[in-house]
Amino acid sequence: MDVKCSIIIAILNSHKVVVRQIRHFKKMNLPDSVEIIFVDDGSDPPLSYEDCGLKNFYIYYTNDKRPWTQGLARNLGASKAKGEFLFFTDIDHIITKEAIMDVLAFEGDKMTFVRRFGILSRHGDIISDVQSMLDFGLNPIRTRGHRGATGGVHGNTYAIRKTIFDIIGGYDVRFCEQGFHMGGRFMSEERKFNIKWVSIVRRGLAPKGEKMGSEIYHYPVSKFRTDGDPNPFGLFHGLSLEQTPQPNKK
Repeated sequence: MDVKCSIIIAILNSHKVVVRQIRHFKKMNLPDSVEIIFVDDGSDPPLSYEDCGLKNFYIYYTNDKRPWTQGLARNLGASKAKGEFLFFTDIDHIITKEAIMDVLAFEGDKMTFVRRFGILSRHGDIISDVQSMLDFGLNPIRTRGHRGATGGVHGNTYAIRKTIFDIIGGYDVRFCEQGFHMGGRFMSEERKFNIKWVSIVRRGLAPKGEKMGSEIYHYPVSKFRTDGDPNPFGLFHGLSLEQTPQPNKK
């Protein structure tokens, strides 16, 4: 069966969460038209889960000495992907089988997703009840919206037709060197990519445009927490939020 959806996740350390993500994917029993690609962007120690029992699962390595080049890692994953659609997501996001099946049935150009707060148990199950989120550190004010505990749409998790990604040219190396969520006078790689996407739509090169898929989940981190911690319980890393350019490659 041909691959239609390639799930691509760039990773730096976060080993405990990687194990939970793998267990989560295994429980979905996904069809052969889905492949899962992890791109290790300099973990210490490197990821090594090739024999985890998850089918259509691949690990690639950027071998980049800088501490976090997520856009470049995504570019590498896209270059290895066999799927018609690239489904990019972050290690602190949790995509559902419903979202994946939406992509498998999708005939548009790009799909985005609304996030709800959730975490993965050690067994790979999604936990999303409000009390568990509060126990994890979610700021209570985030539970008071009309939709409950939701983090809104985050443009960093999306599915896009591979041909459109190639037209855009992937993530620009110049902006990857400045850090993923740069502020001030710097433009982040995510923002630059989205500007290019809008340009492609306006030029008529993505005539089917953007649609919304099923809800996904994400861990309460950073601005969603009472303590503002981007790396609660040592599960992740905080380099995405640094406001300084990456050091030169060594």
